[in-house]
Amino acid sequence: MSEVVLENVTKKFGKLTVLDGVNLKINAREFFVLLGPSGSGKTTLLRLIAGLEEITSGSIYIGGRKVNDLPPKERNIAMVFQNYALYPHMTVYDNIALPLKIKNYGEEKIKEKIKTIAETLHIEDILQKKPSQISGGQQQRVALARALVRDPAVFLLDEPLSNLDAKLRVEARAFLKSLQKEVGITTVFVTHDQSEAMALATTIAVLNKGVIKQVGDPYELYTKPMDIFTAGFIGSPAMNMIPGKLIKEGSSWKFLSDDFSLDLSGIKFDNETETILGIRPEHIVIANDQGLNAKIKNVEPMGAVTYLEIKVGNTELTAQYTGLVKLEAGMDVKIRFVEDKMLFYDKKTEKLINY
Repeated sequence: MSEVVLENVTKKFGKLTVLDGVNLKINAREFFVLLGPSGSGKTTLLRLIAGLEEITSGSIYIGGRKVNDLPPKERNIAMVFQNYALYPHMTVYDNIALPLKIKNYGEEKIKEKIKTIAETLHIEDILQKKPSQISGGQQQRVALARALVRDPAVFLLDEPLSNLDAKLRVEARAFLKSLQKEVGITTVFVTHDQSEAMALATTIAVLNKGVIKQVGDPYELYTKPMDIFTAGFIGSPAMNMIPGKLIKEGSSWKFLSDDFSLDLSGIKFDNETETILGIRPEHIVIANDQGLNAKIKNVEPMGAVTYLEIKVGNTELTAQYTGLVKLEAGMDVKIRFVEDKMLFYDKKTEKLINY
């Protein structure tokens, strides 16, 4: 299987820069996710790898071969689009067989390959139906089968789960992950859904406005986001962001916001500075006696977890607890932040400063 390497890839449409000097290495057999909001450039990046768009500058390598000037059919890639792009007048069998017929495979070889891929994707009982006669989840598997039957070196997926309902999406996610592990194809998956990215990826690249903000595994991106954008984009509910200052008193450091102060006994910094404190909802805990005075504004019991909307002065926070908690709106409580989970970002550069 092939690795994919992008070196200083830039894409412009007229004067608009959609991708700006992107550098990425996607390892062979990896499930690599391009994650970002609408307009971040993730789909354009996928189309550049596929050869559906020409790069403005830079280089793209697939399996060690520079492919800048190669048309899509010579890159040995397969792509599944958001709308699946199945031919409505053809049966499922004929949709899957089409790329093999274009390559002049014999009928017996086509039957053999379709039988194998249909069994792998559990669609052998719908081969004679047309796309309009099958469910959305089945259509997705047919689109996957049509791509995989070609034995591509790289598998490109452009938000293929977005048209499925919530239950099917969870099922499809699990299926895709196990399928990719089984077939071992280098996979590049585009999504705006951070939960989807976290569930599927071995590695995630976070994009915003055409720039790679951070690349890492899901655990790394969640626990140590290196800038404010990544910190706010990864995680649901979102990380709490509290503006303030870091000041030094003697040998100790303190965080000051408009509504409260925190003694930071276990954290050291290089300079006093304006900062943003980031804290995940699950790292705000109810303190028995000592802590910040807070008022509960709202309680959202979700079964497995409970979300609390809390105010400390005028600062609004979201806390998350496992299971159900006996707390009600209007109650006064004390809270504390888990110190070794607090992240501090330089207010000017928006970069993480305690790592």
